[in-house]
Amino acid sequence: MTIRRALILNDNGLMGDAFAERIRECVLELLISRGPGRTICVSEAAQTLAILSGYHWHDLMRPVRTISAQLADAGTIEALQQEEVVDIRVSRGPVRLRLRALSGVRNVQTG
Repeated sequence: MTIRRALILNDNGLMGDAFAERIRECVLELLISRGPGRTICVSEAAQTLAILSGYHWHDLMRPVRTISAQLADAGTIEALQQEEVVDIRVSRGPVRLRLRALSGVRNVQTG
């Protein structure tokens, strides 16, 4: 087992609930601060978490993608590649995240 896995995964191979919640909060806070219709890169969340947790941001990419997939399954966010909604579990390469628009509410893209 690598040091990276030992830091992020518990003995069962799963992220601890507290760490998963920290990732969830970070992703949502970044999206809310960015504003309606705007996106963040998965790496932005990983880099922010790295500063807060002391991990190297590359080591946080998979956990951020995993939690982002859960948020997408719950209908909270969308994962995008080239402006198309994708399944973050199977997509390769850079993925951007955005808050999912509420039904009947139009996202306004600025800037």
